[in-house]
Amino acid sequence: MRKIYILIIILFILFILIFGSIFILASGFSSNKIAKVYLCNEIYYDYSPNTGFFETKRDANYYINLLNKLEKDNSVKGILLIINSPGGEVVASEELAKKVKEVSEKKPVVAYIQTIGASGAYMVACSSNYIVAQRHAIVGSIGVRMDIIHFYNLMKKLGINVTTIKAGKYKDIGSPYRPMTKEEKKMLEHMINETYLYFLTWVAKNRHLSLNYTKKIADGKIYLGEDAKKVGLVDEIGDEETALKKLEELANISNPKIEKYGLNEGNGLFGIDLNKLAYYLGLGIGRSLELNSIKLKISE
Repeated sequence: MRKIYILIIILFILFILIFGSIFILASGFSSNKIAKVYLCNEIYYDYSPNTGFFETKRDANYYINLLNKLEKDNSVKGILLIINSPGGEVVASEELAKKVKEVSEKKPVVAYIQTIGASGAYMVACSSNYIVAQRHAIVGSIGVRMDIIHFYNLMKKLGINVTTIKAGKYKDIGSPYRPMTKEEKKMLEHMINETYLYFLTWVAKNRHLSLNYTKKIADGKIYLGEDAKKVGLVDEIGDEETALKKLEELANISNPKIEKYGLNEGNGLFGIDLNKLAYYLGLGIGRSLELNSIKLKISE
């Protein structure tokens, strides 16, 4: 009797393996696929080691590598980029945006802003062929911001002194332990202005807007989806189904097989920590340019 049970278990396992393989192979032969890529977190680079066996870090490299794979896959006829992100680091956002632009020149990419597509996330969205946004989604926040915290007055009251030993005149630029000089402030303002101009130019070019007009609407303001459409930052108001239909139209296909990538589980609503939402709207795409205590924050 025991041998019969073992034989039944073995046959059951073989059955699962055989039919599972057939299903996988049959799915792989589909020539009309749509890839749904979920960008539901801050855009950043993370080179730290994984902390868990099943952990998948969805940093900018994850999405860039994924888009490379989908770009080369001839069975994938289009990409639906579902965005619920407040933005992130400067370079990470720029490189991801460039990759989306590259893919969009070979196969259609439709961006769907579901809850928020601000700062670097909007930079990524505007690199697509078409943008659909929910009526009450948050869009925009185009601008540049830098925060420098100074402690020197508080330290003086507490009787705390700091001696800085440095090699290089500007090595301690932005130090919280002393006032900033006019020359240093001018240097940092130049960095901000250059980054802002690059961002404006990218948005203007990809949204087919004049640079002067883009400056008027890209003043750090956030828009609801409907208002974003009025100023030209969004093409259409709708839901995910609207975006999917537009993608099928651009790809000239119907009833495609849908494959999902990039879903984050257990990270709050749509992968966003809502307690940090207001902070990120101000943060923009600039977590990466850190000079000692300085953080350059570029927000759309």
